Amino acid sequence: MKKRLNRMTPFLIFPLLLQTALANAESCEETLKRVETLYNNTVDSCRQDPASDCSGLLIRGTHRADPAKGQKWDVWNPSPKAKELGTFAASFMRADGISYEDPGMSTQNGYIITPRDLVRDPETPVHVYCAFPNDAWTDFRDDRGCGNNKNTAQTEAVCQAMAPPILSANAWVTHFTKFNNDIKQDQLQCGFNMRNPMSSKDRVDAFRNFMGARKVINTREFQTQTELRLGNPKDDELPILAFFYSDQRGLNDALANQRDYKNKTGKDRNIVKIDFPKTPTSKASFSCINTTPPPRNSSVTSTSNQAAGYDVPIRNSDRTPGRSRWCLPLAAVLSRMIRPTECLPSCTTNIKTISNGGSTASMAGHCAGKWFVIWQQPSTASLSGTSPSGTLNRRGRTSTKPRP
Repeated sequence: MKKRLNRMTPFLIFPLLLQTALANAESCEETLKRVETLYNNTVDSCRQDPASDCSGLLIRGTHRADPAKGQKWDVWNPSPKAKELGTFAASFMRADGISYEDPGMSTQNGYIITPRDLVRDPETPVHVYCAFPNDAWTDFRDDRGCGNNKNTAQTEAVCQAMAPPILSANAWVTHFTKFNNDIKQDQLQCGFNMRNPMSSKDRVDAFRNFMGARKVINTREFQTQTELRLGNPKDDELPILAFFYSDQRGLNDALANQRDYKNKTGKDRNIVKIDFPKTPTSKASFSCINTTPPPRNSSVTSTSNQAAGYDVPIRNSDRTPGRSRWCLPLAAVLSRMIRPTECLPSCTTNIKTISNGGSTASMAGHCAGKWFVIWQQPSTASLSGTSPSGTLNRRGRTSTKPRP
Protein backbone atom coordinates (compact mmCIF):
# COMPACT_ATOMS: atom_id res chain seq x y z
CA MET A 1 0.00 0.00 0.00
CA LYS A 2 2.85 2.37 0.86
CA LYS A 3 4.44 1.75 -2.52
CA ARG A 4 1.15 2.47 -4.25
CA LEU A 5 0.82 5.79 -2.38
CA ASN A 6 4.36 6.74 -3.34
CA ARG A 7 3.54 6.08 -6.97
CA MET A 8 0.33 8.09 -6.72
CA THR A 9 1.86 11.12 -4.96
CA PRO A 10 2.94 12.90 -8.18
CA PHE A 11 -0.55 12.52 -9.59
CA LEU A 12 -2.09 13.95 -6.42
CA ILE A 13 0.30 16.90 -6.28
CA PHE A 14 0.10 17.73 -9.99
CA PRO A 15 -3.35 19.42 -9.90
CA LEU A 16 -2.19 21.63 -7.02
CA LEU A 17 0.85 22.69 -9.01
CA LEU A 18 -1.37 23.52 -11.96
CA GLN A 19 -3.58 25.68 -9.74
CA THR A 20 -0.49 27.54 -8.52
CA ALA A 21 0.60 28.17 -12.09
CA LEU A 22 -2.84 29.46 -12.98
CA ALA A 23 -2.93 31.78 -9.98
CA ASN A 24 0.55 33.27 -10.47
CA ALA A 25 1.25 33.26 -14.20
CA GLU A 26 0.29 36.29 -16.26
CA SER A 27 0.07 35.90 -20.01
CA CYS A 28 2.22 38.16 -22.17
CA GLU A 29 -0.96 39.63 -23.61
CA GLU A 30 -2.07 40.65 -20.11
CA THR A 31 1.32 42.21 -19.40
CA LEU A 32 1.22 43.98 -22.76
CA LYS A 33 -2.15 45.52 -21.93
CA ARG A 34 -0.80 46.89 -18.66
CA VAL A 35 2.27 48.34 -20.40
CA GLU A 36 0.18 50.02 -23.10
CA THR A 37 -2.32 51.36 -20.56
CA LEU A 38 0.44 52.94 -18.49
CA TYR A 39 2.14 54.43 -21.54
CA ASN A 40 -1.08 55.98 -22.86
CA ASN A 41 -2.26 57.28 -19.49
CA THR A 42 -1.49 61.02 -19.65
CA VAL A 43 -2.87 62.22 -16.32
CA ASP A 44 -1.34 65.16 -14.42
CA SER A 45 -1.55 63.26 -11.14
CA CYS A 46 -2.67 59.98 -9.64
CA ARG A 47 -5.35 61.43 -7.40
CA GLN A 48 -3.34 63.15 -4.64
CA ASP A 49 -0.02 61.58 -5.73
CA PRO A 50 2.46 62.24 -8.57
CA ALA A 51 1.70 60.98 -12.09
CA SER A 52 4.65 58.59 -11.85
CA ASP A 53 2.61 56.44 -9.45
CA CYS A 54 0.06 55.32 -12.06
CA SER A 55 1.15 56.48 -15.52
CA GLY A 56 4.06 56.32 -17.94
CA LEU A 57 6.81 53.73 -18.08
CA LEU A 58 9.77 53.59 -15.71
CA ILE A 59 12.49 52.02 -17.83
CA ARG A 60 16.02 50.90 -17.11
CA GLY A 61 18.35 49.70 -19.86
CA THR A 62 20.85 47.04 -18.84
CA HIS A 63 24.08 45.24 -19.65
CA ARG A 64 24.74 41.71 -18.47
CA ALA A 65 27.81 40.84 -16.47
CA ASP A 66 30.65 39.23 -18.44
CA PRO A 67 32.09 36.30 -16.42
CA ALA A 68 35.12 36.26 -18.71
CA LYS A 69 36.00 39.69 -17.30
CA GLY A 70 35.39 38.59 -13.74
CA GLN A 71 32.07 40.45 -13.61
CA LYS A 72 29.21 39.20 -11.49
CA TRP A 73 25.90 40.95 -10.89
CA ASP A 74 22.16 40.63 -11.38
CA VAL A 75 20.81 43.44 -13.49
CA TRP A 76 17.77 44.01 -11.28
CA ASN A 77 19.82 44.56 -8.11
CA PRO A 78 21.54 47.83 -7.10
CA SER A 79 25.06 48.21 -8.43
CA PRO A 80 27.97 49.21 -6.16
CA LYS A 81 27.53 52.83 -7.27
CA ALA A 82 23.79 52.70 -6.58
CA LYS A 83 24.50 51.30 -3.12
CA GLU A 84 26.95 54.14 -2.52
CA LEU A 85 24.34 56.76 -3.48
CA GLY A 86 21.33 54.98 -2.00
CA THR A 87 19.42 55.30 -5.28
CA PHE A 88 19.48 53.90 -8.82
CA ALA A 89 18.70 55.52 -12.15
CA ALA A 90 15.80 54.93 -14.53
CA SER A 91 14.07 56.91 -17.25
CA PHE A 92 10.43 57.86 -17.77
CA MET A 93 8.51 57.97 -21.03
CA ARG A 94 4.89 58.54 -21.91
CA ALA A 95 2.71 58.98 -24.98
CA ASP A 96 2.21 62.76 -24.60
CA GLY A 97 5.57 64.04 -25.81
CA ILE A 98 7.90 62.56 -23.20
CA SER A 99 9.95 60.38 -25.49
CA TYR A 100 13.38 59.31 -26.67
CA GLU A 101 14.73 57.15 -29.46
CA ASP A 102 16.30 54.24 -27.56
CA PRO A 103 16.99 52.91 -24.04
CA GLY A 104 20.37 54.65 -23.97
CA MET A 105 23.84 53.51 -22.92
CA SER A 106 24.27 51.47 -26.11
CA THR A 107 21.94 48.72 -24.96
CA GLN A 108 18.87 47.16 -26.54
CA ASN A 109 17.30 45.50 -23.51
CA GLY A 110 16.27 46.13 -19.94
CA TYR A 111 13.23 46.07 -17.72
CA ILE A 112 10.12 48.07 -16.89
CA ILE A 113 9.52 48.85 -13.21
CA THR A 114 6.05 48.38 -11.76
CA PRO A 115 4.78 51.83 -10.67
CA ARG A 116 3.69 52.36 -7.09
CA ASP A 117 -0.07 52.07 -7.65
CA LEU A 118 0.25 48.68 -9.39
CA VAL A 119 2.50 47.00 -6.83
CA ARG A 120 0.74 44.31 -4.81
CA ASP A 121 1.79 42.44 -1.67
CA PRO A 122 4.20 40.89 -0.99
CA GLU A 123 6.20 43.16 -3.33
CA THR A 124 7.38 46.57 -2.14
CA PRO A 125 7.26 49.67 -4.38
CA VAL A 126 10.26 51.86 -5.10
CA HIS A 127 9.92 55.60 -4.70
CA VAL A 128 11.05 58.45 -6.98
CA TYR A 129 13.54 60.68 -5.15
CA CYS A 130 14.04 63.26 -7.90
CA ALA A 131 13.34 63.79 -11.60
CA PHE A 132 15.55 65.37 -14.27
CA PRO A 133 14.02 66.32 -17.66
CA ASN A 134 17.28 65.23 -19.34
CA ASP A 135 19.99 62.68 -18.55
CA ALA A 136 21.87 64.42 -15.75
CA TRP A 137 25.02 62.37 -15.10
CA THR A 138 23.61 61.59 -11.68
CA ASP A 139 26.36 59.15 -10.71
CA PHE A 140 28.54 62.24 -10.19
CA ARG A 141 26.02 64.05 -7.96
CA ASP A 142 25.67 64.14 -4.20
CA ASP A 143 22.41 64.13 -2.24
CA ARG A 144 21.37 60.63 -3.39
CA GLY A 145 22.19 61.53 -7.00
CA CYS A 146 19.83 64.52 -6.89
CA GLY A 147 22.16 67.41 -6.00
CA ASN A 148 25.48 68.98 -6.91
CA ASN A 149 27.49 67.55 -9.80
CA LYS A 150 31.19 67.35 -8.96
CA ASN A 151 32.16 67.83 -12.63
CA THR A 152 30.92 71.45 -12.78
CA ALA A 153 32.39 74.67 -11.39
CA GLN A 154 29.09 75.94 -10.07
CA THR A 155 26.98 74.34 -7.37
CA GLU A 156 23.76 72.60 -8.32
CA ALA A 157 20.97 71.67 -5.95
CA VAL A 158 17.47 70.27 -6.35
CA CYS A 159 15.40 72.79 -8.29
CA GLN A 160 13.36 73.88 -5.26
CA ALA A 161 16.60 74.78 -3.42
CA MET A 162 18.29 76.69 -6.25
CA ALA A 163 18.87 80.43 -5.87
CA PRO A 164 16.38 81.62 -6.89
CA PRO A 165 14.16 78.53 -6.56
CA ILE A 166 13.04 76.87 -9.81
CA LEU A 167 9.38 76.09 -9.24
CA SER A 168 7.88 75.76 -12.72
CA ALA A 169 8.55 74.08 -16.05
CA ASN A 170 9.21 77.45 -17.72
CA ALA A 171 11.71 78.45 -15.04
CA TRP A 172 13.54 75.15 -15.53
CA VAL A 173 13.70 75.63 -19.31
CA THR A 174 15.01 79.19 -18.88
CA HIS A 175 17.78 77.93 -16.61
CA PHE A 176 18.64 74.97 -18.85
CA THR A 177 18.81 76.95 -22.09
CA LYS A 178 21.30 79.40 -20.57
CA PHE A 179 23.82 76.62 -21.10
CA ASN A 180 22.89 75.71 -24.69
CA ASN A 181 26.47 76.27 -25.83
CA ASP A 182 28.07 74.55 -22.85
CA ILE A 183 29.26 70.97 -23.33
CA LYS A 184 28.25 70.32 -19.71
CA GLN A 185 24.69 71.52 -20.15
CA ASP A 186 23.15 68.28 -18.91
CA GLN A 187 25.34 68.31 -15.80
CA LEU A 188 24.39 71.93 -15.03
CA GLN A 189 20.65 71.23 -14.88
CA CYS A 190 18.71 70.77 -11.68
CA GLY A 191 16.30 67.98 -10.82
CA PHE A 192 12.93 68.33 -9.14
CA ASN A 193 12.97 66.96 -5.59
CA MET A 194 10.15 64.51 -4.73
CA ARG A 195 11.16 63.22 -1.28
CA ASN A 196 9.63 63.41 2.14
CA PRO A 197 8.84 65.53 4.08
CA MET A 198 7.32 67.21 1.01
CA SER A 199 3.54 67.36 0.95
CA SER A 200 1.60 65.34 -1.61
CA LYS A 201 0.68 68.55 -3.43
CA ASP A 202 4.32 69.64 -3.67
CA ARG A 203 5.32 66.21 -4.99
CA VAL A 204 2.53 66.34 -7.60
CA ASP A 205 3.68 69.81 -8.66
CA ALA A 206 7.31 68.70 -8.85
CA PHE A 207 6.59 65.81 -11.20
CA ARG A 208 4.20 67.96 -13.25
CA ASN A 209 7.02 70.49 -13.69
CA PHE A 210 9.41 67.71 -14.69
CA MET A 211 6.96 66.52 -17.38
CA GLY A 212 6.23 70.03 -18.60
CA ALA A 213 9.92 70.88 -18.94
CA ARG A 214 10.65 67.68 -20.86
CA LYS A 215 7.84 68.37 -23.32
CA VAL A 216 9.38 71.76 -24.12
CA ILE A 217 12.86 70.34 -24.84
CA ASN A 218 11.73 66.97 -26.21
CA THR A 219 12.35 67.74 -29.90
CA ARG A 220 15.84 69.11 -29.28
CA GLU A 221 16.80 66.40 -26.79
CA PHE A 222 15.07 63.43 -28.42
CA GLN A 223 18.34 61.50 -28.55
CA THR A 224 18.69 61.78 -24.77
CA GLN A 225 16.64 60.03 -22.10
CA THR A 226 14.98 61.55 -19.07
CA GLU A 227 16.50 60.54 -15.74
CA LEU A 228 14.95 59.72 -12.39
CA ARG A 229 16.61 58.54 -9.20
CA LEU A 230 14.67 55.88 -7.29
CA GLY A 231 15.28 54.46 -3.84
CA ASN A 232 17.19 51.19 -3.84
CA PRO A 233 15.15 48.04 -3.31
CA LYS A 234 16.42 45.14 -1.24
CA ASP A 235 18.28 42.54 -3.27
CA ASP A 236 15.96 40.49 -5.48
CA GLU A 237 12.92 42.55 -4.44
CA LEU A 238 12.65 45.10 -7.25
CA PRO A 239 9.04 45.03 -8.54
CA ILE A 240 9.60 44.32 -12.25
CA LEU A 241 6.60 44.62 -14.54
CA ALA A 242 8.33 43.09 -17.58
CA PHE A 243 11.65 42.61 -19.28
CA PHE A 244 12.04 44.19 -22.71
CA TYR A 245 14.19 44.32 -25.80
CA SER A 246 14.17 46.96 -28.55
CA ASP A 247 15.72 45.04 -31.44
CA GLN A 248 17.15 41.59 -32.17
CA ARG A 249 20.53 42.50 -30.67
CA GLY A 250 18.90 42.68 -27.25
CA LEU A 251 16.72 39.57 -27.42
CA ASN A 252 19.24 37.03 -26.10
CA ASP A 253 20.09 39.22 -23.11
CA ALA A 254 16.39 39.75 -22.37
CA LEU A 255 15.86 35.99 -22.45
CA ALA A 256 18.84 35.42 -20.18
CA ASN A 257 17.64 38.11 -17.77
CA GLN A 258 14.18 36.59 -17.62
CA ARG A 259 15.62 33.14 -16.94
CA ASP A 260 18.01 34.38 -14.25
CA TYR A 261 15.25 36.35 -12.55
CA LYS A 262 12.99 33.30 -12.43
CA ASN A 263 15.79 31.11 -11.10
CA LYS A 264 16.74 33.65 -8.44
CA THR A 265 13.33 34.89 -7.30
CA GLY A 266 10.89 32.21 -8.46
CA LYS A 267 8.87 34.92 -10.26
CA ASP A 268 7.73 34.72 -13.88
CA ARG A 269 8.04 37.94 -15.85
CA ASN A 270 7.17 38.28 -19.52
CA ILE A 271 9.25 39.91 -22.23
CA VAL A 272 7.78 42.65 -24.41
CA LYS A 273 9.33 44.26 -27.45
CA ILE A 274 9.47 48.05 -27.38
CA ASP A 275 9.71 49.84 -30.69
CA PHE A 276 10.87 53.25 -29.53
CA PRO A 277 9.56 56.35 -31.33
CA LYS A 278 11.31 57.20 -34.58
CA THR A 279 10.62 60.94 -34.29
CA PRO A 280 9.93 63.30 -31.38
CA THR A 281 6.24 63.48 -32.30
CA SER A 282 5.65 59.76 -32.88
CA LYS A 283 4.80 57.15 -30.27
CA ALA A 284 6.35 53.93 -29.07
CA SER A 285 4.67 50.64 -29.87
CA PHE A 286 4.71 47.38 -27.95
CA SER A 287 4.27 43.74 -28.85
CA CYS A 288 4.36 40.21 -27.48
CA ILE A 289 6.45 37.84 -29.54
CA ASN A 290 7.27 34.19 -28.98
CA THR A 291 10.84 34.14 -27.72
CA THR A 292 11.48 30.41 -27.35
CA PRO A 293 14.23 29.10 -29.67
CA PRO A 294 14.19 25.55 -31.07
CA PRO A 295 16.03 22.88 -29.01
CA ARG A 296 19.79 23.00 -29.52
CA ASN A 297 20.03 19.33 -30.45
CA SER A 298 17.39 19.66 -33.13
CA SER A 299 18.21 18.55 -36.64
CA VAL A 300 16.14 21.45 -37.97
CA THR A 301 18.23 24.42 -39.03
CA SER A 302 16.86 27.82 -37.95
CA THR A 303 16.37 30.22 -40.82
CA SER A 304 14.16 33.26 -41.12
CA ASN A 305 10.47 32.62 -41.55
CA GLN A 306 8.40 35.53 -40.32
CA ALA A 307 5.25 34.10 -41.86
CA ALA A 308 5.29 31.47 -39.14
CA GLY A 309 4.60 34.16 -36.55
CA TYR A 310 7.80 33.44 -34.63
CA ASP A 311 10.28 36.09 -33.59
CA VAL A 312 12.86 33.34 -33.18
CA PRO A 313 12.88 32.11 -36.78
CA ILE A 314 12.17 28.51 -37.82
CA ARG A 315 12.22 26.63 -41.11
CA ASN A 316 9.53 25.03 -43.28
CA SER A 317 6.61 26.36 -41.27
CA ASP A 318 2.99 25.60 -41.97
CA ARG A 319 -0.22 25.06 -40.05
CA THR A 320 -1.52 21.55 -39.68
CA PRO A 321 -5.06 21.44 -41.14
CA GLY A 322 -7.67 20.61 -38.54
CA ARG A 323 -5.30 20.56 -35.54
CA SER A 324 -6.35 23.04 -32.87
CA ARG A 325 -4.88 21.54 -29.71
CA TRP A 326 -1.97 19.50 -28.48
CA CYS A 327 -2.39 17.66 -25.20
CA LEU A 328 0.78 17.35 -23.20
CA PRO A 329 1.16 13.77 -21.90
CA LEU A 330 1.24 13.58 -18.12
CA ALA A 331 4.11 11.12 -18.43
CA ALA A 332 6.19 13.82 -20.06
CA VAL A 333 5.52 16.10 -17.10
CA LEU A 334 6.32 13.48 -14.49
CA SER A 335 9.48 12.42 -16.30
CA ARG A 336 10.63 16.05 -15.93
CA MET A 337 10.65 16.82 -19.63
CA ILE A 338 8.84 19.95 -18.43
CA ARG A 339 8.26 21.50 -15.04
CA PRO A 340 4.61 20.99 -14.03
CA THR A 341 4.45 24.46 -12.50
CA GLU A 342 5.07 25.96 -15.93
CA CYS A 343 2.42 24.34 -18.07
CA LEU A 344 -1.15 23.15 -18.19
CA PRO A 345 -2.06 19.61 -19.26
CA SER A 346 -3.33 20.88 -22.59
CA CYS A 347 -2.60 23.72 -24.99
CA THR A 348 -5.32 25.23 -27.09
CA THR A 349 -3.85 28.22 -28.87
CA ASN A 350 -1.63 28.92 -31.85
CA ILE A 351 -0.47 25.40 -32.60
CA LYS A 352 1.98 25.35 -35.48
CA THR A 353 3.71 22.43 -37.19
CA ILE A 354 7.01 22.28 -39.06
CA SER A 355 8.19 19.27 -41.02
CA ASN A 356 11.76 18.11 -41.19
CA GLY A 357 11.31 15.36 -43.72
CA GLY A 358 10.39 11.76 -43.01
CA SER A 359 8.10 11.30 -40.07
CA THR A 360 9.56 13.89 -37.69
CA ALA A 361 7.44 16.95 -36.92
CA SER A 362 7.55 19.87 -34.55
CA MET A 363 4.69 21.58 -32.75
CA ALA A 364 4.65 24.71 -30.62
CA GLY A 365 1.94 25.62 -28.13
CA HIS A 366 1.24 28.27 -25.52
CA CYS A 367 0.56 27.04 -21.98
CA ALA A 368 -0.01 29.17 -18.89
CA GLY A 369 1.97 32.05 -20.34
CA LYS A 370 4.81 29.84 -21.63
CA TRP A 371 5.71 28.67 -25.10
CA PHE A 372 6.85 25.10 -25.63
CA VAL A 373 8.32 23.37 -28.65
CA ILE A 374 7.49 19.69 -29.10
CA TRP A 375 9.63 17.52 -31.35
CA GLN A 376 7.59 14.47 -32.23
CA GLN A 377 8.48 11.14 -33.85
CA PRO A 378 6.02 8.36 -34.68
CA SER A 379 6.12 6.63 -31.30
CA THR A 380 7.81 9.07 -28.91
CA ALA A 381 7.56 12.72 -28.02
CA SER A 382 9.89 14.98 -26.10
CA LEU A 383 9.15 18.47 -24.96
CA SER A 384 11.29 21.36 -23.92
CA GLY A 385 10.46 24.86 -22.79
CA THR A 386 12.62 27.82 -21.94
CA SER A 387 11.96 30.64 -19.53
CA PRO A 388 13.96 33.73 -20.54
CA SER A 389 15.79 35.79 -18.01
CA GLY A 390 17.35 39.21 -17.96
CA THR A 391 19.69 41.84 -16.72
CA LEU A 392 19.54 45.56 -16.93
CA ASN A 393 21.56 48.65 -16.49
CA ARG A 394 20.95 52.33 -16.60
CA ARG A 395 20.12 54.58 -19.46
CA GLY A 396 21.59 57.84 -20.61
CA ARG A 397 23.29 59.49 -23.51
CA THR A 398 25.96 57.24 -25.01
CA SER A 399 29.08 58.01 -23.02
CA THR A 400 31.72 56.48 -20.85
CA LYS A 401 29.84 57.36 -17.66
CA PRO A 402 29.63 54.44 -15.24
CA ARG A 403 26.17 53.18 -14.42
CA PRO A 404 24.95 53.72 -10.86
